[in-house]
Amino acid sequence: MTQTHSIASMSRLLLMLAAAGLSACESALEVETPSRIPAEQLETPGNAGLLVTSVVADFECAFGAYVVLGGMVGDELLDATQTADRWPYDRRGMLRSDRRYAVSACPALGVYTPLQTARVSAENVIRLLNGWTDAEVPNRQFLLAKASAYAGYSLQLLGEGFCSMAVSNINADRSVAYGGEITRDSVFRLAEARFTAAITGGGADADIMNMALVGRARARQQRGDWAGARADALVAPPGYVKSATASTTSSRRENRVWAQSSATSSAVTVGVLYRTMNDPRVPVVDEGRIAAGTSVDVWRQEKYTLATAPIRIASGDEARLIRAEADIMLNPGDPTVADSIINAFRQDGNQAPIASTSQAEAIAFLVDQRRRELFLEGQHLGDYIRYQLPFNPPAGDPYHISGLTYASGRCLPLPDVERLGNPEVPDEP
Repeated sequence: MTQTHSIASMSRLLLMLAAAGLSACESALEVETPSRIPAEQLETPGNAGLLVTSVVADFECAFGAYVVLGGMVGDELLDATQTADRWPYDRRGMLRSDRRYAVSACPALGVYTPLQTARVSAENVIRLLNGWTDAEVPNRQFLLAKASAYAGYSLQLLGEGFCSMAVSNINADRSVAYGGEITRDSVFRLAEARFTAAITGGGADADIMNMALVGRARARQQRGDWAGARADALVAPPGYVKSATASTTSSRRENRVWAQSSATSSAVTVGVLYRTMNDPRVPVVDEGRIAAGTSVDVWRQEKYTLATAPIRIASGDEARLIRAEADIMLNPGDPTVADSIINAFRQDGNQAPIASTSQAEAIAFLVDQRRRELFLEGQHLGDYIRYQLPFNPPAGDPYHISGLTYASGRCLPLPDVERLGNPEVPDEP
């Protein structure tokens, strides 16, 4: 086992302590595994850079799974398999007892445990870095900013995709500081605080600074702090891009969208709304066939054609769209600035220019551009919830599996792994 893999395993172990608390996990923790390096042997100043690298790796894997699962809960993707425990997501019938989203690893589209792993790993490294000195870790301030930015994004996704959340952490003595159930808005406040720490700590380079600025604008957007969101969005350079990397070294490192929808995989198919947009930002192909054992038409996404294709986490384009939305909210009677931004994006999609006549119309134009520009980047589920976008297909319509219908769930419920294992969270919501 490599040292990096050991650190990732340590992060998953910390999550089991913080979130699961189940007897099965407890008995597993009693087993001495010869290949597992004790965390205290790794948590040294000399390993600070490696610890932050592990934080990034944990987040990137979780992020890829979130993009796919979030795309299924929203309307970007439809499940095209005969695997029953995948069906609740695109039919919007998620239950707290569903295990795939709650406890599966990220290659199997788990999101709760992987995102909490990434968050706990980042918070633990931040705690360690705050306890070390600049003399012990020469680039300590930079590593703090980087870990804080990734902690912010883990929190941001947990806030956007889930109906409520619990945020627990590991104390210096390895005890668990359990967190109670909190609202989505409270999670966004925590994310904003982490982004602010990355921005104001003094150690961020241009890349991490812009990542945190776009992240904080996104957190403020979700909270309805339009002045704050606009201020951050104005600072991010137009050409800025921050992506999650991917490789073929392991299934954990592959581009998760590609792994589910490509020339060699049809586990998911592109959602109906995205099939005929004729927009270069939403490249899709009709394979002209039905997925094996189902009645689902196979439409393949072509945005990510390689296992190594990166997925954008943050960008100047996203910042411009946030600025447009903030202007709509702050200046409802003057859509000039927002329309000019929206029309620049419409030109990219070979669409004719528009002129908004009301705030509602401007928002509709804006949401349409976000749907296109940020296609399969883990953004649409947040919009789906925030704007209560129409269900497609409507709730009550027949699902493609006989006897099932579409439901009306928008967010993922806080799962049983948390409710049954965290003494600060009630068993019933």
